[in-house]
Amino acid sequence: MRYQSYFNPDLEGNTNKKTESVPLKINCTGVVSHTDFSNFGKRQDFYCIYLIKGKMHLGDSTLLPGDIIIYEPGHYYEYQNEGDTEYLWVHYTGFEAKTLTRTAVHHTNKKQHIGIRKEIIDCFKNLFRQFILRDEFSEAISICLLRELLYRTGRFAERKEESKISYQTMEYIHGHFSEKLDVDMLAQMENMSSTTFREAFRKQTGLSPNEYIISQRISSACLLLTQTNMSVNDIAADVGYSDQYYFSRLFKKKTSLSPLKYRNANI
Repeated sequence: MRYQSYFNPDLEGNTNKKTESVPLKINCTGVVSHTDFSNFGKRQDFYCIYLIKGKMHLGDSTLLPGDIIIYEPGHYYEYQNEGDTEYLWVHYTGFEAKTLTRTAVHHTNKKQHIGIRKEIIDCFKNLFRQFILRDEFSEAISICLLRELLYRTGRFAERKEESKISYQTMEYIHGHFSEKLDVDMLAQMENMSSTTFREAFRKQTGLSPNEYIISQRISSACLLLTQTNMSVNDIAADVGYSDQYYFSRLFKKKTSLSPLKYRNANI
């Protein structure tokens, strides 16, 4: 069994506590890894459970890995695990807690599936670290981590409702825009057809994949023109165009200025 709990020492052992004196306060947090446990009751604070392994039976549903649920104060909860199970949890309160939770997560008192997300797990691990350190910065950092946890939960919960391009693919585009990027290859990275990828990409960015790549190239060229002494020919090659004249025509089409006029107007 692994049961690690981290308590706010200001509470003097009373971790089931509601406060309206501060915007946000984390009462306690931790991780449970066990093959046999159950729990039920009502709390005065918010109760967030994020399942990362196994199965948990709630009163009216079942949590599976990647599911998260946030109970509001006063809401009755009950759960029992099935098999080898592990979950992360946090209890929090404060006069901003309800507004923050409903704004970030939208749905409370019922499960949402966000998947196994490293970003969420890291938020919990960093919370644990702050409770161990307990220096003059720990409480402020902990509140920032709680906000991040809730907003990331809302983001991931929303993404399951429609096809969206992952951060990894967008990061790849930003790191390789000067190369020849094949849309079919990018679609394969998302396990999408090329048509679905193009539709999802335009919905997410407002541009087609090719338009987005061109915008990154032109933006990079603008920086190089104003922050370096590189020649137009070298800048064209640096952002992905072997033909300086084609680059210059495209640059003028997008900015209404030739590269040299853009440089002169912005230095």
